[in-house]
Amino acid sequence: MASIISERYALSLYEVAKQENKVQEFMDEFNAVCDVFNENPDFLKVLKTPSIQFAEKKNTISAVFEGRIHPYMLNFLMLITERNRIGLIFEMAESYKEQYYFEEGICEVTAITASKIDDALSEKLKNKMCAVTGKKVVLNTVVDPSILGGIVVKVDNKQIDTSVKTRLNELAQQLTHIIA
Repeated sequence: MASIISERYALSLYEVAKQENKVQEFMDEFNAVCDVFNENPDFLKVLKTPSIQFAEKKNTISAVFEGRIHPYMLNFLMLITERNRIGLIFEMAESYKEQYYFEEGICEVTAITASKIDDALSEKLKNKMCAVTGKKVVLNTVVDPSILGGIVVKVDNKQIDTSVKTRLNELAQQLTHIIA
């Protein structure tokens, strides 16, 4: 769960994006910026280091991102760096996404299967989840061979587990109670 600080910064950026009709573009750029930080954790460390002057950090941010992201997003990065909030960038990105999904009526669904599912089945599951939730669905698929078969679907704070592993565990418990 994001902190109040992260939520406020993300909401401020979201409001600017909304005024500029660039909500999706800013979300994509936010994700791209986070990808850069994930791929180069030392870059984020440099921006978080108090002993490095803001002017140097500003030049570094400009060198990496200027011309690649919207000027508002660039200014946002400068602002959170100047205020020593750059370490919260991932929380801010998550808060931004949550606000976007809320306003657009989008629901994130995670489907865990024992093996990769094909595009047709993925689309069928996505359509089914749209019907169940009444929202647009962003479907994330995860492969976990330990579930043996079936599917585990996570929607918001709910989980529907029809995996073979769970069924076998339930059967084992029933047998234990019968024998005991």
